[in-house]
Amino acid sequence: MFHLNFNPPVSTIKLSHENDIVFMGSCFSEHISQRLLELKFNVNSNAFGIVFNPISISTLLLNSIKLTSFNEKHFIEREGSWFHLDSHSQLHATTKSELNTLLNNLNLELHAKLKTAQWLFLTFGSAYVYEYVPSKSIVANCNKLPHTNFVKRLLTVNEIVESYSELVKELKSINPNLQVVFTVSPVKHLRDGIVENNLSKSVLIQSVHELVNNHSNCNYFPVYELVTDDLRDYRFFEADMAHPNKQSVNYVFDKFAMTYFSEETQKINKDIIDINSALNHRPFNENSASHKTFKNAMLLKCKSLVNIYPFLNLKKEILFFGK
Repeated sequence: MFHLNFNPPVSTIKLSHENDIVFMGSCFSEHISQRLLELKFNVNSNAFGIVFNPISISTLLLNSIKLTSFNEKHFIEREGSWFHLDSHSQLHATTKSELNTLLNNLNLELHAKLKTAQWLFLTFGSAYVYEYVPSKSIVANCNKLPHTNFVKRLLTVNEIVESYSELVKELKSINPNLQVVFTVSPVKHLRDGIVENNLSKSVLIQSVHELVNNHSNCNYFPVYELVTDDLRDYRFFEADMAHPNKQSVNYVFDKFAMTYFSEETQKINKDIIDINSALNHRPFNENSASHKTFKNAMLLKCKSLVNIYPFLNLKKEILFFGK
């Protein structure tokens, strides 16, 4: 035995393929949400791109709930493209107007999703934030502006708790049944420094547990502890020694499944994995009788699944195997 094999408490509320699920936060949240997408769950993941600090995540969610306009002072032009400091640099446009339209459309989509979602997963990456000097506001992304435009500092537990207490209240007002699950990313922010990274993570963990203790619809899934304390070995990290590798992500997702999936959901997942494997199958002869039989069997499997579980979207797969 080379690790603890820590099992998080099993959730009494189960996550199913029928649910609408929203993910926001650091890059590690994208690993989990991508696995769910591959298994045909209804997932909205990081609408405004990867965001590391909890205040920027909260700001984006509150903006979506209230359909607030994006901060005018945070639109910037760089090398012929427009960016916004509250979103990831992957979101850009050739004009400010185009970018504003793009962001507002994403805001509307997230607003609609938050009203119907059963689950909201929030992954905090770092308690260090950058305040944009012209607006005196915390931003999500510095977008390669000179460092003189920003003041870096560490958030306090009180700042995070106050921000999310307001957010939870607003979320309940539009969706009383929403379950909020907090996680802390195990990705190490080594640029901040080893000691500083641990200080940052400790602020995030303390904040999250205070929120979970104060709000009945809030829970914690221990991603950070599974990687840092359970696996606890750099062979579970990429070569940069900061990002968990595929083996680590697989381990965390298995624990996630044990925590949130029912036996029926696990059975559906197995069927979807079989279908995905068949999609990736490359036959020696596509026109052979055996391959046609194989495709017909997979077509019947897809149709049978949709007949039993009408909420599954297997249109692409049915089209592929029906050719």
